[in-house]
Amino acid sequence: MINKAKKLSKVIEFTNLDNSATIEEMKAFFDKAKEYGFYSVVVLPHYVKLAKEELKDTDIKVVTVVDFPLGAGNTEGKIAESKKAIADGADEIDMMANIPAIKNHDFESVKNDIKSVKEAIGDKVLKVIIENTLLTVDEKAGASRMCEDGGADYVKTSSGFNGNEDFYALMESLRIMKKNAPHLEMKAAGGINNYKLASNVMAAGVTKIGTSSGTIIMDQLNHVLENQKISPNQKTGPRLI
Repeated sequence: MINKAKKLSKVIEFTNLDNSATIEEMKAFFDKAKEYGFYSVVVLPHYVKLAKEELKDTDIKVVTVVDFPLGAGNTEGKIAESKKAIADGADEIDMMANIPAIKNHDFESVKNDIKSVKEAIGDKVLKVIIENTLLTVDEKAGASRMCEDGGADYVKTSSGFNGNEDFYALMESLRIMKKNAPHLEMKAAGGINNYKLASNVMAAGVTKIGTSSGTIIMDQLNHVLENQKISPNQKTGPRLI
């Protein structure tokens, strides 16, 4: 049971991208990340240094976002933003893909944009957000292929700032991403706010979940595990699962 909870905590990238959050609110957020032992925190570039300082005695990684949430900046700006974030202590970068280029089916530009940033950050992990909520099926497929061809480490579903896909649309998006970027890992974000949904996206091949609801998801799982401990012959667990 403990292993199941620990395994889930290391999938969750605990996220706070609230641009009105204060230092004290961020410190409280980092305390929660430490309490639950999440894989990483995802913060705005402004708070990367603070995150690195607050988490220095842990194995929790610091992730930040680039060209977020519009995905309409130029490559040079993304490179500069990424390098600065890494200098400030970021371990991983979640970068918006070039959304206008995707919508114009200019996939070569999308690939070159990703490739340039990946080359600039070297062995740091690069996750590319393709913003599925704005894309057609063909655009999702093309963008996913460019993530792989451009050398990204992950293809990520969305920013969460342009609405969220419903369950069936999300599952279909993950299928398209996996088919077209078979060698990349997948990160799901945007509305992953309960254990049942987290479990479903992991079953679909997701290896990282970006969510501001990490503590809720973990509490729901722990509730299920506690019930199973009390009733070991229970086969299915509460309806939560």
